[in-house]
Amino acid sequence: MQPTVAFLIALSLFALFIWYFGTDSDFRQRIIGTALALGLAGFCVYSLLPPEEKINRGMDLAGGVRFTLQLNPRAEAEEPINKKDQEEALNVLQKRLAGSVSDISIAPEGDDRLVVDIPHREGDANQNIDDNKIKQIRAQLQKSAILELYLTHEQNNEITIGKIERGEDVVPFSKIAEYDKQKEDSQGPKKLLLRDEVMIEGKDVTAAYAFNEAGNWKINITFVGDGEKTLSEVSKKYAGDGSTQMAILLDGKIISAAVFNGHIPGGNCQITGNFTEQEANTLSVSMRNPLAVKPEILYEESFPPTLANEAVNQGIRAGISGLALTALFMAIFYRFAGLIALIGLTMNIILLFGILAIFQADFTLAGIAGVILTIGIAIDANVLIYERLREEMAAGKTIGIAIQTAYEKAFSAIFDAQITTLITALVLLWLAEGAIQGFAVTLTIGIIVSLFSALLVTRVSFNWLSATRKLNKPLTFTPVLSNKKINFLGLTKFSRFISFALIALTIGTMATKRDGALGIEFVGGDQLRFNASESTTRESIDTVITDTLNETKKPQIQKLTPIGSENTIFSVRVEPGSGEKVKQAIATAGLADGQIQSQQIGSVVAGEMAKRSLYALIAGLGVIFIYVTFRFEFSFAIGAIAALIHDLFIVIGITVLCGKELNLILVGAFLTIAGYSINDTIVVFDRIREGLRSQRGNVKDIMNAAINATLSRTILTSLTTLITVTCLLLYGGPALNDFSFAIIIGVIIGTYSSIFIASPIVYWWAKKKKVNLRREILDADQDDISSATVTN
Repeated sequence: MQPTVAFLIALSLFALFIWYFGTDSDFRQRIIGTALALGLAGFCVYSLLPPEEKINRGMDLAGGVRFTLQLNPRAEAEEPINKKDQEEALNVLQKRLAGSVSDISIAPEGDDRLVVDIPHREGDANQNIDDNKIKQIRAQLQKSAILELYLTHEQNNEITIGKIERGEDVVPFSKIAEYDKQKEDSQGPKKLLLRDEVMIEGKDVTAAYAFNEAGNWKINITFVGDGEKTLSEVSKKYAGDGSTQMAILLDGKIISAAVFNGHIPGGNCQITGNFTEQEANTLSVSMRNPLAVKPEILYEESFPPTLANEAVNQGIRAGISGLALTALFMAIFYRFAGLIALIGLTMNIILLFGILAIFQADFTLAGIAGVILTIGIAIDANVLIYERLREEMAAGKTIGIAIQTAYEKAFSAIFDAQITTLITALVLLWLAEGAIQGFAVTLTIGIIVSLFSALLVTRVSFNWLSATRKLNKPLTFTPVLSNKKINFLGLTKFSRFISFALIALTIGTMATKRDGALGIEFVGGDQLRFNASESTTRESIDTVITDTLNETKKPQIQKLTPIGSENTIFSVRVEPGSGEKVKQAIATAGLADGQIQSQQIGSVVAGEMAKRSLYALIAGLGVIFIYVTFRFEFSFAIGAIAALIHDLFIVIGITVLCGKELNLILVGAFLTIAGYSINDTIVVFDRIREGLRSQRGNVKDIMNAAINATLSRTILTSLTTLITVTCLLLYGGPALNDFSFAIIIGVIIGTYSSIFIASPIVYWWAKKKKVNLRREILDADQDDISSATVTN
């Protein structure tokens, strides 16, 4: 589609959106709403088809490898790394890797880092990201490829070098250099004594290529300018003397050294060094594209295509089962109205994936979790409306008036609930990185389209049914906890005991586990994940690792068996820097079926991830507190935040107690729980405020009545979320197991706190501070009216 056409369509849809909310005519709203919904759906479907081409799979769903590079200044550099150095390094690495892979993405991060993404592509030899390709790419990324040519010193011999190193002798204008590699049976020197003046610099290299001569791989280099002239003069001077050697150093290590057999005109020389084909090609490419900085790999993660494809299949199974069970749930509890909700949910899914395709956003494994969670969020809004509709019909209103009133009364709670969840998603999008950003993107889009689907699509559907007289009698719903009169505020002693017991358990767990509760993303280290072969056991893996590393510290080995998968997956965590050795040992021993996924995180990156995650949690809680204080009175804000901190604290404790490691994806889960917990609380508070405005009587009784009135909604929305997230736990695979487990615990604790913790704290705070809640609410309403009058 041409950009101009797409822009005009988007502009037209936006105009319809404004017109829909600006008109008072039911007929025009039906027509405009229908045109808007169908237009958006059509635009998204067109942008989405075919999905295998239009949806950008993230690295964890497509396969590939990702590196984060720290650009360090060279020893002789006087200035720190700046943006110019970063841009030059990016361009050089693009050229280096162009011959090895056909599709590469290198993006700057901060002022001194680069993130390199290389996806796997089936059927493309250059994009077949196997272990050999990863090894080759790693070598190309780590080399500065600073080529320098030196002459050996007149006193170059092993005895003199030994004396210098022991401090027994000093040779002016000299330096010692080591060989980069030696054959195990080599009898040659390990080091050379060089003159300390560089004879030829790498900047004079104009060409470098690898070639095979008599079964030996060599590198031919061509110098120009001063390099060509110097090489000609020096080779002519020392030709045939049999002692003076030309040492070729790459990044400070000798890769070749030889005497001059004759004059070298034209600037051409050859490097021999017992190279393999891959090493010769990698070195020649690097020499043609030297870096002015020293790159260091801080983070490396590989995604084997077999595991990536399996993750896609697991996500599809989880999504389909979640949708099917949600549809069944809505049909059972809301019958015909449940089918209307499913129309909105279908629209929700179409818009979500359509927007991902339009903006070319990466769809990641964590994004699958975002989609499945969006299903629960979308249904949550419908449950709010339908529970209001149940009350309006029970009050004897006609079906048309009941529907209109239900949407109007539910709007405030839906808007507040979705906004608080959106806040947590935006905080994640702002502060988080890596896979968790994919979750934040999907969740953000999902929340926005859920509002559209619940408030416009389903309402327009009901309006058409009312206008065509298809709804002549009240809708029937399955009764759930109707007419309950439970004294929830009278159960505070019981709830305090449960909460304090859970908090004590959390404190004890965290005190016992300490750093052991943190995943490698927060403490650094190496982690491997692979499909096990038939004979693989935990003991066989442990034996191979122990024999390889010769360490007494036991590796952390976890067995993961996803439901619906025939493969057993093992996750292995070892000490930093040991991952590559262990990976090779496991592959050699035949313990892995297919490629091994690896993740290597340096301590610097781990510390930064931990810090950013803490900032994200604090920022999320802070923004929610500000919003709740703005929308509600201070007493209610205190209750909401206290319940929220209570929920997060206990969920973290239970998660760690059950053997889960705190990692980035769990930070996403905790912030999602924060949004979910505050949603439930806001719905209860909204009903309490409504009661205090319109009813006389004891505040405690009104609070109890509000909690009882919203009890069915609280239970039903918790059930819908639990259904979808349980499907994710069962079918989503090992990568999303911890996330879904934490969400399930969070939903249960959040439901408990919205009933037993939040409102009692508001009541306690109001009594302690002698606050008249009814007067506080009425005064706030009067201020809003006065502000609106002044504005008009």
